[in-house]
Amino acid sequence: MAEELIFKSLPHKYPFLFIDKIVEIGEDYIIAQKNVSINEWFFEGHFPGNPVFPGVILIESVAQAAGVLFLSSFQEKENYLTLLLGVENFKFKKMVKPGDVLIIKVKKIKLKKIGNDYFPFAYAQIFRDQEIVAEGNLNFALKRYENA
Repeated sequence: MAEELIFKSLPHKYPFLFIDKIVEIGEDYIIAQKNVSINEWFFEGHFPGNPVFPGVILIESVAQAAGVLFLSSFQEKENYLTLLLGVENFKFKKMVKPGDVLIIKVKKIKLKKIGNDYFPFAYAQIFRDQEIVAEGNLNFALKRYENA
């Protein structure tokens, strides 16, 4: 059921889907999992002989988990798109390598509504074995599709 929520909430599909599992979801938080495989498409060039999970993809993983969180309470979630508007004070503390299992925690801090659109703010942490590998603040827009 939780994995079904991923596909109903996000337009992303393989190979650009960067959360594998919803571990837990509440009203204002989500815990998701990403299993980092050596078969990820970007490892061939980032970096040959020393594969490192790109920081921008870590942020995208957080954004995807946040999208599931924000739309989980919407009845018509397929009519909205989650857009990442900004990243603030996002720090990368440890390298992420193939074989790592990442736990992505996103907490909704506040939510503004302007017209038909919503603007959530969140704080995120990414863990590997209880150790923080990245953390920071993000802000989003939930935009209603024009044809909806």
